Amino acid sequence: MFKLISLSSSSGLFEDIVFKDGLNIILGRYSKSGKDINGIGKTTIINFIDYCLLANGVKSELFKEKYDFLRSESIRLDFFLGNKRYSVERGFEDKKKVFLTVNEGVAKEFIDSDLRLILGAEMGKGQVGVYEPIWYRTLMSFFLQNDHNFSQRDASNVIKFTIGKRQPELFTYIFLLLGIDNSLVWDFDNSSVELKILRTDQTRINKQIVEQTGKSIEEFRGECDSVARKIDKLEYGLDNYQFNENSADLEEKIEKLSGQISNLYKQHISLIAKYNDIQESLKIDVDVNPEQVSGFYSEIHSEFSEFIRKSLNEVVDFRQEISTNRRRFLKEREAHYQVRLGDIKTKLISLEQERSKVFKMFDEKSAFDALKSAYANLMEEKARLSGQLAYVEQLDFIEESIAAKKSLVSSAVEKLVVGKNEALGAIDEAKNIFLDLVDGSVDIDSSDTSPYFNIEFKSNQNSPIKLTLEVPRGSSLGKGRFKILAFDFTVFISSLLRKNDFPRFLIHDGVFHAIAHKTRIKYLNYINKKLDSLSDAQYIITVNEDEIIFPDSEAVSVDLDFRLEDKILITLEDNPENMLLGREFG
Repeated sequence: MFKLISLSSSSGLFEDIVFKDGLNIILGRYSKSGKDINGIGKTTIINFIDYCLLANGVKSELFKEKYDFLRSESIRLDFFLGNKRYSVERGFEDKKKVFLTVNEGVAKEFIDSDLRLILGAEMGKGQVGVYEPIWYRTLMSFFLQNDHNFSQRDASNVIKFTIGKRQPELFTYIFLLLGIDNSLVWDFDNSSVELKILRTDQTRINKQIVEQTGKSIEEFRGECDSVARKIDKLEYGLDNYQFNENSADLEEKIEKLSGQISNLYKQHISLIAKYNDIQESLKIDVDVNPEQVSGFYSEIHSEFSEFIRKSLNEVVDFRQEISTNRRRFLKEREAHYQVRLGDIKTKLISLEQERSKVFKMFDEKSAFDALKSAYANLMEEKARLSGQLAYVEQLDFIEESIAAKKSLVSSAVEKLVVGKNEALGAIDEAKNIFLDLVDGSVDIDSSDTSPYFNIEFKSNQNSPIKLTLEVPRGSSLGKGRFKILAFDFTVFISSLLRKNDFPRFLIHDGVFHAIAHKTRIKYLNYINKKLDSLSDAQYIITVNEDEIIFPDSEAVSVDLDFRLEDKILITLEDNPENMLLGREFG
């Protein structure tokens, strides 16, 4: 429970104002002098309440020169929050200093920004949905609206009860008060804000690249890639040379390699000669015909002929055996020489390649300075572009983040649309409150416009929630102001039904301007009955007597159905004796 108890001044600036349940009217009355009854203190009471509830905007107003007479004064607001009684006392010398008393204990000094968080945390205890203590003053600007704030509101966008807030952010607050789960719209808003920031950063970096290089981001990326490739190629080429060797070292290496190659060629020639000899040795002549020799001797003596044939056969066999063994041995040597020749050939190829490389290094030594200069130039260019390469890396990171945030936004929108049925109960409750209020305040039957109250969920990535409402009759200005009144009271009653520790008071200052006389009276009659049925709720309004009391000549066919005197909180008049602060200002 968050209810107001009293507004007072320990310095005797004004008489104590004690708040009560139900309708609380701060009335401005004309005296016999017939002067204007603006500037008599009605809005000042609202501003004092707001000041004690730690508002920033009204603080700047109360420290203007016209309020210099307040510098030695102090005011105090007592209220219930949760199960505790709080007293906030403030002076007009120090804008930040606040004294807080809890349960009539010892007053403690705070800075207003710190106390906002403390009261915000107390107000948010037990809340269902997303809630942050830092929202304390934002939400309070809904429950307390002075004449200036109310006149700034736009009837075409009734949820914009405070300035400087995004539409999805406002829905987060309104859903919280209506009892609708606000976590998804909170996620959507946060992701949308982060996505917008990322896109702004993306645009900023693109602009910087264009301004610094005169190239588009695509051209700049291509230039960076081209430079990187040139650097890679040159570094690879330089890695294959040893430019730390001087000419003498290269000459010594060439001489050594040439000697090794010459020795290998000599070995090669020697082995080739031996190899060829073996090839010739393999050709053994065993072309002897024993039969021919035997025939020749048979003509001389037959027995001797047979003996000769037999001996020659034995010699041939023996020689063939010797030839076979020698061939086997020569084949083994042949294979050995082939292996050695192959090794020499491989070494020769390797040494010739190495010598060729050294000759090339020696030949290109004169070009080293040019290569080194080119490398240095490329390194300078790379260094020059390194800062801009950081932009490219940032852009890549931002683009990845944008893709992720777009996915989160889409997911939040999808969940809002799919889960809309879960909000129907609270929406229907608010709709019934709204239509009941309009029905009790306006003659709907005589109007060609039917009232309605709708909250829709759409698959729209920019604005997935739409609230529309309409009221009948009235002039353009009066109709618009009544729409705002009806919306505010609908949200207020819905919040009361939640049984939370949000304010059980709603304060409207100067809201009846341009609203039809009959509508004002019927609205106050309806509000009075509604608050009496709820109990523990306060509706505090400022009105001038000519806004609710009409002469017979105006033929207003409806009257207040309650005693005005019972609902008046304080009556202020257009003479110093009956003004709030004993003087006229404003």
